Amino acid sequence: MASHAAMKLLAYVHLRRIHNATGAGRVVRNIVEQLELLGQDEIRILVDRTDRREVIPKVGKPWSDYRYLDFALDTSWQQALWIATGRPRAEHWWPEAELVYCTSESYVPTRRAKSVVTLHDASYFEPSALPRDAGFARQKAKWQVLYGKLERKVDMFHTVSQFSAERIAHFYPAMQDRLRVVHNGATERFFQPPNTVGEAELERLGLRDRPFVLLSGGLSYRKNADVALAAWPRLRAMHPDLLLVVPGQCTPDYVERAKAIGASIVMAGFVSDDTLCSLYHAARLVWFPSLYEGFGIPVIEAMICGTAVVASNSSSIPEVAGDAALLVDPSSPDQHVAALDSLLTDDSARAGLVARGLERGRRFTWKAAATTLRGYLAELA
Repeated sequence: MASHAAMKLLAYVHLRRIHNATGAGRVVRNIVEQLELLGQDEIRILVDRTDRREVIPKVGKPWSDYRYLDFALDTSWQQALWIATGRPRAEHWWPEAELVYCTSESYVPTRRAKSVVTLHDASYFEPSALPRDAGFARQKAKWQVLYGKLERKVDMFHTVSQFSAERIAHFYPAMQDRLRVVHNGATERFFQPPNTVGEAELERLGLRDRPFVLLSGGLSYRKNADVALAAWPRLRAMHPDLLLVVPGQCTPDYVERAKAIGASIVMAGFVSDDTLCSLYHAARLVWFPSLYEGFGIPVIEAMICGTAVVASNSSSIPEVAGDAALLVDPSSPDQHVAALDSLLTDDSARAGLVARGLERGRRFTWKAAATTLRGYLAELA
């Protein structure tokens, strides 16, 4: 099929991920919205019926205007049925579907339609990307079953960085020729200035006119909370007025450790894009010490908002950041302290990163991502 020809595209969406979306959920939401906005294809969305009733009223437009097909089982049970039996196939809901697109790691069997799945990373197969807690072995076993099925059945895989493509192919070599890289983007909100909603929340958090570093991504093992919490008291001793602001989801053990350090750490919890935009703009620096990322959207969001970034030189982060962030060893609190201090005290170095970040960030839009992905889909259909 030529790239300009219209497709009948059935997108399977786990709706719970698009409400208050972060990380992979943000990718799902923005890719689907932009594919719809391109207006080139007939798109229908396959969802869990209960999720549709509960989530769509919360997210509103444009999701309330989309065309849905739904199943009665809970998502997890439906997914297990698809993997175990290969039934019912996608054509059961839409016989004319030409292409079935699973917008994140999942499997929908097809009879005639081609299939595409987004795989964000290979973290569950890596030796040290995730904590070996009680749920790890169970989730890894599920991922092994799923990836084994995908390796045998799916026609094309979309992933979000060259790093992820290489690591997925390392663990599943048979997927390599079917992997296509499409970088993520930043939501349009971050290309706009702060608004009154975000500024009011900044005031409520007590951050108006207070110098702070924004630790984007929350506190968890994968986000390198151990190094962040080891480095912060040392940086604070060098800059006594400085606060550390932590938006996003945090693991309870790390929250307790942060509270024990004291009031210099502000736990902001989940914040809207309006608030996050204001936080990016107001921060002296954005700190992203993550151990492992398939992409690392906060790096790009910060750059677009004109704030210098200190981040780890691990996984996909160098690919995404280029020369527009200061990258350091994720295992070294010393390097993180030194990098943050150097930018807090050197206005010229910080301004140079800001300028390069603004230029680099403009490349990463969801419209560009959806357009590139749509081209790959059309080649396959």
